Amino acid sequence: MRHPFFASLDWDQLLSKQIEAPFKPKLSADVFDVSNFDSQFTSEEAINSVVPTAKLDQIRRNQEAFNDFA
Repeated sequence: MRHPFFASLDWDQLLSKQIEAPFKPKLSADVFDVSNFDSQFTSEEAINSVVPTAKLDQIRRNQEAFNDFA
């Protein structure tokens, strides 16, 4: 928070979600729309990854901390 990059940021407004995002991507109703991602990544082959059960449990336990994010 003390870094010069954040000098103009009002942290109280940020925490109370009163700051308008400087960029909002246009979203499509299509859940498979990847137009906001660089083709470098969307052209790669999909690779399945395994998340250990312990990590999934940790994510589920902490998920409520992000309920207000939109």
